[in-house]
Amino acid sequence: MAYSKAIYDKALEIIKKRKHDAEFTATQHKSEVTAKHSELADIESQLSQTGFEIISCFALPQAESQKKLEEIRKKNTELREAQKAILVALGYSEDYLEVKYTCTKCEDTGFIEERDDEKGVSYGSHLCTCHTELLKKLASDSMSKSTPLELSTFEDFDMNYYSKQLINGESPYEEMKIVFNSCKKYAENFDMDSTSLYFYGRTGLGKTHLSLAIANEVIKKGYSVIYGSVIGFLNKMEREKFGRTETFETENILIDADLLILDDLGAEFQTSFTVSAIYNIINSRIARGVPTIISSNLDLEELKSRYPESVASRIIGTYATVQFIGKDIRQIMNNED
Repeated sequence: MAYSKAIYDKALEIIKKRKHDAEFTATQHKSEVTAKHSELADIESQLSQTGFEIISCFALPQAESQKKLEEIRKKNTELREAQKAILVALGYSEDYLEVKYTCTKCEDTGFIEERDDEKGVSYGSHLCTCHTELLKKLASDSMSKSTPLELSTFEDFDMNYYSKQLINGESPYEEMKIVFNSCKKYAENFDMDSTSLYFYGRTGLGKTHLSLAIANEVIKKGYSVIYGSVIGFLNKMEREKFGRTETFETENILIDADLLILDDLGAEFQTSFTVSAIYNIINSRIARGVPTIISSNLDLEELKSRYPESVASRIIGTYATVQFIGKDIRQIMNNED
């Protein structure tokens, strides 16, 4: 997965700060408790010598070295247990002096070293999952920074704009109440196995509002969410592809997001590039098994007419379709003014 240098630099800065803060806090804790209890100070002094004692073992014959290492480990264990007992007696937790790294796997370095300890061989390192998740979140935040997420929640979705009178045998109010509750349940139960959704209906029926309301709740769960218009994303991708340096950062970020919300599919100017780009994003996310929400003014027949079967069939065959009905809410609000 490729990200810009700015994203990589910001991620490393955050990871370094995590490590510094964790180790600085542990140092402060040690200073605090050793000042209160001299035996703890003595234990800390003995533990700090462990590294030098281990190094000295390597100069000894193998049998003697192994015996000495076992003695050091036993002594270390005894010192740690004594330390914990004193901490608890003083009213602290037994792990009060341990460094509380954000990620215990890489200890806030951002990298995991692959090595064979028996052979003493290192095979290099790779990004820790905490590092890749941070990169994904930073890229998501950067991509969606102009999105007014805070303006759209389930709480401020007003059902009173939908008529309770029957239109073609259906009550917009009752139908949209089902849509609203379904979207709310979708957000509450969201995980990486959630179904992809295709919202369709005329302009001004609440598709964008409910998409953003879902995004708000999913972000609170800690998932990375990218929201934006299809036109905006395609414009970025086109500039990247046909610019001086060919990159695919936007496309990669859209494919990699935990939840991608594509707004206003069908409003873009159709070219071989846009159709190919839309297909690749949709198909790649289906292949990865990650959820996408698409909103559009196109009903299913119009979708099949506008796009090649390769695009339309993947949406119709894989996404749960959600129809929005009623009168344009924005027009109703304008008439009220």
